[in-house]
Amino acid sequence: MIRSTWRWLRQQSRRIYVRVILVAVLNVVALGIALVIGPAIPEDLAGIVGAEAVDAILSTIASTMLAVVTFSLTIMVTGFSRAEGQWTPRSHALLRQDKVTHSVLATFLGAFVYALIAMILRAADLFAEGNLLVLFATTILVVLWIVVAIIRWITHLDGYGGLDYTTSRIEARAEEALRHLARHPAQGAQILAPDATLPAGTVSVTARHAGYIEQVFEGALQDCADKIDAEIYVVQPVGGFVQVGDPLVELAGVASASDDTVAAIHRAIPIGVARTFEMDPIHSLAVLAEVAMRALSPGINDPNTAVDIAYRLARVLGVVAQEAPVTAPTCGRVWMARVPMARMFEVSFVPIARNAGTALEVHLALQASLASLARLDHAELATTARRTARDHNRRALDMIEDAADRARLEAVSGA
Repeated sequence: MIRSTWRWLRQQSRRIYVRVILVAVLNVVALGIALVIGPAIPEDLAGIVGAEAVDAILSTIASTMLAVVTFSLTIMVTGFSRAEGQWTPRSHALLRQDKVTHSVLATFLGAFVYALIAMILRAADLFAEGNLLVLFATTILVVLWIVVAIIRWITHLDGYGGLDYTTSRIEARAEEALRHLARHPAQGAQILAPDATLPAGTVSVTARHAGYIEQVFEGALQDCADKIDAEIYVVQPVGGFVQVGDPLVELAGVASASDDTVAAIHRAIPIGVARTFEMDPIHSLAVLAEVAMRALSPGINDPNTAVDIAYRLARVLGVVAQEAPVTAPTCGRVWMARVPMARMFEVSFVPIARNAGTALEVHLALQASLASLARLDHAELATTARRTARDHNRRALDMIEDAADRARLEAVSGA
């Protein structure tokens, strides 16, 4: 349960309003500190800073930060549109979770809230001379914070929404999902074999609305299984589409499922209108491949981008061989199926090969990428890579008519 809770907190931290609220609260706390510490300032130091100096700085912050926030939001939306239109529409969900953008916008808006509340308190005459000195000090710290945020923002905008930035974000999330998958093949649950037969007399908990399974909180399912003294079999994969009434889990060891149990299971298996990058390596790899397919479209015709994506896919899938799986499941009462290795190649390398046409450089990059995966010390990964390379070579030779190109492809297709 702790791991599921920590995962949920991490996901919430990627939402922009969380950082905005936290920064705004911190700034309000700074004002409270100024009010509390002010009376303790010696009288000979209290008059160092005049009210005019503090008011001028606060007025400048309040007037400029609101404009900066509006301008920054415009840039953010422009970056979203650029990535959606040129690379892949699915990148929007990742760009919305950009930490630097969140931090910068939270700093700007938090500074505006700080200055606005401080001006209101000043107008209410709540700051004595000692309070003004502390308020001046905290205001200077806020100004320095703003300067650092502006520098970060300018540096960040250098590639925001561009090809390398977007693909790097997708690659990072895919790598994160695959590393977790390699360590926990069934997310810490018992591995449910594809041909496994479920116990007789199980009780189904079905979906209440249609959509995609966003993720599975296996810790919450384990707690639910402990409470009802049952085994829980998750019969739908993360990212799978379900209709109303489709089974989500099967409960073994109970005669029926109470309303509380059903509600707990639905909370542990959220269903949304779109697939997410959380705990879904298939979706991450498919989105990365979409960038290559968009680049190979006749309107863009950019095979070098497809070449880059082929090597990025090899790098991402290669992390599976770098992680040692955890042998003991942490959720012994929960059963889940493993993500098939073949499925990962089907959504990544295969679509790129299908759209490459006669672009020899793309086919050569695909063969080189698959060959690199076939050399890794991971039996399932290497076997799948070799099989995919053989299938790709056969199909690519059917598409390429030039004899010299066919000879080059045949020369390197030894994976």
